[in-house]
Amino acid sequence: MEEKKENILSLLGINVADEKIDIDLSKTKSFFENLQSTLEKKSEDLSQSIKEGKVDLEDSVGVKVDDEHISLDLKKTKSFFENLSNRVDSFVKDLDSTFSEFKDSKDSDNKPEIKELPKD
Repeated sequence: MEEKKENILSLLGINVADEKIDIDLSKTKSFFENLQSTLEKKSEDLSQSIKEGKVDLEDSVGVKVDDEHISLDLKKTKSFFENLSNRVDSFVKDLDSTFSEFKDSKDSDNKPEIKELPKD
């Protein structure tokens, strides 16, 4: 689990160590650009298939559509959405845990002293 959390954060360009969070904005931007590109490609492929009257997501989602039939495998569809939901939930929990650890370390006795800036 710890390795998975570090892998997700690493992909996002986030490094948490020694009571610090370092964010590599170029990695973060690249991650979301790649995700957007992948989703756009999948969306375009699906849109084209729908225009042609053919959708074949039978193996992963349990949905197959052609000119004459629509086939739904409710067990596969349910499994797909449960799996997707679990992955999103796990991702959110990992991020929440990481930020909670940072908050806890921030609230410890090792707080840096914060001084007000002089007013002009």
